Amino acid sequence: MRDLEGKVAVVTGGASGIGRAMAAQFAADGMQVVIADVEAPALEATSGELGVVGVQTDVGDAASVQALADHVCDRFGTVHVLCNNAGVGGGGQIADLTLADWKWVLDVNLWGVIHGLHSFLPRILANPDGGHVVNTASMAGLFASAGMGPYNATKFAVVAISETLSKELQAAGSSVGVSVLCPGFVRTNIFDSQRNRPDALRNATKAVGDARLRNDILKGFLETAMNPAEVALQVRDAIVEDRFWITTHPEFFTAVTQRADDIVTGRNPIPSTFESQSD
Repeated sequence: MRDLEGKVAVVTGGASGIGRAMAAQFAADGMQVVIADVEAPALEATSGELGVVGVQTDVGDAASVQALADHVCDRFGTVHVLCNNAGVGGGGQIADLTLADWKWVLDVNLWGVIHGLHSFLPRILANPDGGHVVNTASMAGLFASAGMGPYNATKFAVVAISETLSKELQAAGSSVGVSVLCPGFVRTNIFDSQRNRPDALRNATKAVGDARLRNDILKGFLETAMNPAEVALQVRDAIVEDRFWITTHPEFFTAVTQRADDIVTGRNPIPSTFESQSD
């Protein structure tokens, strides 16, 4: 999509972090922007500050996402850019995780993307002037670190879904492009995701030990992490250039290459230096 002026963009998880930065960038490019978020106060504040439309949405609920799609199309007639960006962080040793831990992360990070595609993709495909889909994964979708089982699983799945969709649309000769965003450490509040965890999926006792320690270690990286605005600019450029991979932190490519080499050579995976130090 070479020209974004006047086009309609939808960003889930748009009230904060990368989603907020995307919305700000798209608005600056002259797009009509709708942000969706489950956190009502932040949604209201951000939509007001950016001058965009805000729609409270639970991406883990298919009906809620369908209502979002209906609202957008009723108001603007169509949608051109969909950013399936909403996500939560969740960690801990797999042996210690509850089913509620798994369901919460999968509902948002994986089903949120699936619901978005189900409700919006047919409308984007119907556009005579095409469109673009951006699915937010993570570098954790390209190599797996210990202590992040649910998160890794969802992000690997989002990468796979995005690659599949891209190939299908190319084979069909579609004018709709696809990108997958795989950021490293970015200054967001993803490590405070528990604030939005549904009561029905909360554990009887709070996380202790390994999960809490890992969360504290990861939060420390955010002090020098990338500004979300830089990520949003890369997203905008990828849409305009019809580029699939959006990888913000090339320093992680060593781990990606090691994993690929492990597969080719049949070598067993081993913990990274960071994982060994933080266990």
